[in-house]
Amino acid sequence: MSNRPPAPPNLTRCGIDISSGAARFIPCLLSFVLTTALLPRPCAATPQTEPSQTESEALNWLSGMRQAAGQSSYKGIIAFSRNGQVESFQLFHSVTAGIERERLVSMNSPLREVMRNAEKVVCYYPDTKTAFVENKPSRHSILLDLPEDLSQLTRYYRINPGNREYIAQRQAQAISMVPRDDYRYARRIWLDVESRLPLKSELIDESGNNVEQMIFTSLELNPDMAASDLESSIPGNSVKWEFSQREMLSPASLNWSLEGVPGGFRMISYTRLKRPGVETPLDHILLSDGLSSVSIYIDESKDDVLKSHPRQLGAIHTASRKIGHYQVTVMGEVPERAVEVIAEGLHYQDTSRHD
Repeated sequence: MSNRPPAPPNLTRCGIDISSGAARFIPCLLSFVLTTALLPRPCAATPQTEPSQTESEALNWLSGMRQAAGQSSYKGIIAFSRNGQVESFQLFHSVTAGIERERLVSMNSPLREVMRNAEKVVCYYPDTKTAFVENKPSRHSILLDLPEDLSQLTRYYRINPGNREYIAQRQAQAISMVPRDDYRYARRIWLDVESRLPLKSELIDESGNNVEQMIFTSLELNPDMAASDLESSIPGNSVKWEFSQREMLSPASLNWSLEGVPGGFRMISYTRLKRPGVETPLDHILLSDGLSSVSIYIDESKDDVLKSHPRQLGAIHTASRKIGHYQVTVMGEVPERAVEVIAEGLHYQDTSRHD
């Protein structure tokens, strides 16, 4: 699943990381025109070739999925399996007159609700009587999102159709995506034959283990939805509101060099997050190869002690460094070596401030 940009554990507000997508269903793919100095180095070992017939068939299925996830109305129950735990959620997704709205509701503790539209994402956490708001979110539906140019994925993944199976009593077409190097995970997706929506998704590590899974246990297409289905069940006056503002920054203003980025990963966005109760902002660089994403978090701190994060949370790996007055955390649903080489390749370019 991919790609929502992952957030460090202390930034995860909603139990599932709504910014990295219940893990990795949403790589946000808002492309920037970058200068050559900021582009990751190309991967010479995987030259661009025309997709084979089977790859073209698989890409056609993925193209249909890309359109269906954001343009269809549906509701259902989804089970997420990660870190040895299974959680269930109700998902309501509506598109009316081109306007997309979404609500995700947990069915077990810790209770939370996530509301999303084009203007904001709100996460309600009734146990702590808190609601977290991010205006102008840079993310799409919780279901897997993909780039417009799907053929670029074949440079870094072998993509082929598999067998058909039944999932949630619906016929589904399997698609496999196997990486061509050691810097990304393999994935399997099962697409609903009728709607092209992803009914099931698996993330496979280097040892062939299924480390993360999403599956619809029920799905209803074009349902009659009441207004309450897309509105929070938690009264607004019963929670404390906290607001985060994300500012889009120009790549030209980036004072960091990215020398260790594996081939295929491109900078998708550079943003600055102003957090409630925290004086210093948090800079966020999102990298993606179109399927897998990696986040770089840069936090200015006068503390010389490196704040520790778990090095692994299921499929998510992290690597942290202290560079001058900054703590840098690299996090993504990629193998450990990927986050390590990216972290080691980060350098601050203003030497006048860092000896």
